[in-house]
Amino acid sequence: MKHNKYILKPSIANYLKAQLLWLFVIICCFSVSIVRAQNTDAPVTVSVTTARRGTFVSTKDYTGHLHPNAEVNIFANVSGKIVSFDAKVGQSVAKDDVLAQSNPRESALAVIRAESALSSAQSQLTTTEASAQARVESQLANAQETLMAAQAKLVETKSLAEMRIRNQLTQAETAYQSEIASIERSKINAQQSLERAKTELDKNKLDYERTKSLHEKQHVSDSNLEAAERSFKVSQTRYEEAVVTAEQFKEGAIHPSVEKAKAELAVAQKIVESRGWEREIASAESDVNQAQASLNTAEKLVEAKSWEREIEIAKAAVKQATEQLKLAQEQLNDATIKSPIDGVIATQHLSVGDYAQLVSAPAAKPVFTIVAVDTLKAEFHTPAGDASRINNGDLVLISTNSGIRNIVGTVTFISPTVNRDNNTLLVHATVPNSKNSLKPGTAITASIKTGVRKNVQLLPLQAVLNIQNGSGTIFVVEGNVARTKQVNVGGVYSGEIEVTSQLARGTSVIVDNQHRLQDGTPISVAQD
Repeated sequence: MKHNKYILKPSIANYLKAQLLWLFVIICCFSVSIVRAQNTDAPVTVSVTTARRGTFVSTKDYTGHLHPNAEVNIFANVSGKIVSFDAKVGQSVAKDDVLAQSNPRESALAVIRAESALSSAQSQLTTTEASAQARVESQLANAQETLMAAQAKLVETKSLAEMRIRNQLTQAETAYQSEIASIERSKINAQQSLERAKTELDKNKLDYERTKSLHEKQHVSDSNLEAAERSFKVSQTRYEEAVVTAEQFKEGAIHPSVEKAKAELAVAQKIVESRGWEREIASAESDVNQAQASLNTAEKLVEAKSWEREIEIAKAAVKQATEQLKLAQEQLNDATIKSPIDGVIATQHLSVGDYAQLVSAPAAKPVFTIVAVDTLKAEFHTPAGDASRINNGDLVLISTNSGIRNIVGTVTFISPTVNRDNNTLLVHATVPNSKNSLKPGTAITASIKTGVRKNVQLLPLQAVLNIQNGSGTIFVVEGNVARTKQVNVGGVYSGEIEVTSQLARGTSVIVDNQHRLQDGTPISVAQD
């Protein structure tokens, strides 16, 4: 067992213990005296407030630029050469200020055309007023006559259609039999003609041979031989023709007239078998129904006095033509080119002597381009995720880097498509600029309200200390001392902070000199 080199004697140890005890007592007394001294210091003067209930508005900022809200191309009111200018580029103009003068030749032609159209419309009105009623009443009379005729035809069809169709069948049968009989007669005649032609041929052949023999013996002249030969050849031709004719009537031969009569008979038989008269009756009944419908329409037109409607239409055409003439005359009288808006002339596109055309003309050029600067357009981009919180008509606060703050604009356009490159949406807002303090092209910050919550508990922002992770510290007044209190907080807006922890009604919250306070520090509340 080892022993320390130095061992204190019992008397020395007791002495040191006594000294340490006295030192502890002195320290305790000094600490108490410090606390008492602190408690007897003068109270800290503080200002207090109470939580108020209000509406909490949250906002989000976006950066962008200003652009002219309107850019208008000014075209001539009438086609013609520019004869003079009354304004120049860079000049500020008001609505209806004179900009230029043009030659009104085209408008003069438009007046002539409008006068012609008005004359035609007036003539049509006169004709309509004179004849419309008579024409409509004539339509009624014609419809009545048509119905009567259709009804008479129906009666006749019902009475005679079947008889007529059966008679047609009888006639077809008779015609067929007649054709057959005619063919038989023709066949007999052809056979008889063939026999006569054969007899004549045989006779003339014998005569020819006998004459030829006598001619060889020089008992007859050449002319007699030629006559006999001619008679023989003629009879030979007649015989051949008779043979051909007789061939047409051989058994099984087809005769067009008989086939036609047979086909007509078959058609007549089918019409009878299918009771074709019933179709004729149905067709006649349909004609009656159609005629009745036409009569009903004509009667309604008469009852409604439809000619009055026609007259009104003609009068409307006259009125329209009159308005067109008035417009053409106004354009003729107004060869002056005026500004349609307040703004600044940005560009002059034509010169004196150039031909100014209406905007509707192909390849027409404007005379001027004017930009409106009394109202500007703020353009900025928002993340696609923010789009659901922005609507057309929402107010937006516009501020510039030059120190202009919180000019109220209005959202007028939200792009329906997302920019794939940066996942943002383009937004437009109109911004008033009556004093022309804002300039197109200026960089801006747009603040848009993203949410509103009502009946929120609010404290001045300086009343809450050590804000971190949604909580902070406040000092409240209890009696004559300050007490610390942890509270949960929300968003900050316009110098106020939302306190989500409930504070007792009337709780006094200290708003200044918190750096001099600790929990329990005496205080005095400053009087307003």
